[in-house]
Amino acid sequence: MEFTELANFVFARHLTLAVHAALLFAVGVFVAVPVIRWRVTALQWLPVQVFRLVLRLMGGRPSILRMTLTIWLFNSAVMFLYMASGFHSMAPKALAVWVGMNVAVVTVVAGREEGASGMLSSAAQGRWTPSQQLGWLCSALVLALELPSFWYALAMGISLGWDVQRGEVAYLAGLSPRATAFLVFIVPALLVSALAEAVALRGAASIDGGRGDC
Repeated sequence: MEFTELANFVFARHLTLAVHAALLFAVGVFVAVPVIRWRVTALQWLPVQVFRLVLRLMGGRPSILRMTLTIWLFNSAVMFLYMASGFHSMAPKALAVWVGMNVAVVTVVAGREEGASGMLSSAAQGRWTPSQQLGWLCSALVLALELPSFWYALAMGISLGWDVQRGEVAYLAGLSPRATAFLVFIVPALLVSALAEAVALRGAASIDGGRGDC
């Protein structure tokens, strides 16, 4: 596919499905409310363990480069797998709800983790720290890039499932153009998002560190 054709394939053909994935993601966020409120450990365990794994990969005193690479590679790998789950259209839909719930759980529960606070505090010590305004700007950039990337990856997985179910294309043949689109559009967007997230985390570290000194 040419670049323009590839862009139309992703953003025109999959726009409605991306909105659909976003709505399912929102459902997952609402599902997380009782999970968090009533401390359903069985559903909280996996996202918290994944969160701890990412912290371990970053290391004790992570540089912005290391945080960026860790977040970028992790997000790229898992989002590709979400897209590649389109053996059946229901699999990416179920993942949209599941990931929405996990993101909400990690935000509320894992954010209180002692290890997370320690990582953020150590990241701020003796290093460049962004201004609060830059931190907020980077946080907004993460939301503007990472979530749509996730929704479009799922959208391509859903359409792949439909094509396979209808017998229009074999699974690998249908995955091939989607993998190309993923590499051309989603992977670079996730790189920018990962850098912005690393800067936002560094900014949060400096704010928390400053509060701890008060």
